[in-house]
Amino acid sequence: MKTVSPIRDKKKIEDMKKILLSTPYGERNLLIFSIGINTAYRISDLRQLKLSDVLEVSRGRIVVKDRLDMKEQKTSKQNSVFISNKLKKLILDFVQSEFPMEISDRDFDVFLFQSRNGQNQPLSRQSFWRIIHTAAETIHLKNIGPHSMRKTFGYFLYKQGTRIEIIQSLLNHSSQRETLRYIGITQEDKDVAVRSLEL
Repeated sequence: MKTVSPIRDKKKIEDMKKILLSTPYGERNLLIFSIGINTAYRISDLRQLKLSDVLEVSRGRIVVKDRLDMKEQKTSKQNSVFISNKLKKLILDFVQSEFPMEISDRDFDVFLFQSRNGQNQPLSRQSFWRIIHTAAETIHLKNIGPHSMRKTFGYFLYKQGTRIEIIQSLLNHSSQRETLRYIGITQEDKDVAVRSLEL
């Protein structure tokens, strides 16, 4: 399988969001990308998300949960990731628009990202790939696929100064070295760090 890279430029992330929103099923595609870059989950986990993973009833109202808490398919490890207020709003807007009957009936046992083929079927891996890769190509980004979202999450945590041990834990990696390689820390990143040292 082709190795993909993180998106290293915040402007390109915003460009991706605009492109995704402008596509058919734009709100869904934007939410896929937004959850992908704001959590540590792989596509195999994201495609299995159900309304029950993101919604709960609190004081008689339906609200978005404070965190995504899932057992990862690849590692079988439990992973819990905080959901920001911005991401909560995107999720709530999307589910209210796309699942009014389910919300009304409080039937949360349906896939968040549904395939148009069949009833209550998750979106395929191939569809995830096409959505993300096509948007990236539109803005001239190379080596970008769905796994880039997870790498982008780790990369920006690292760039904002999050300790590597925390990122390693969020990504469920076995070593810090694996994490640094995974999130694509480049020679340029190392050079910038040393250049700014000036002891």
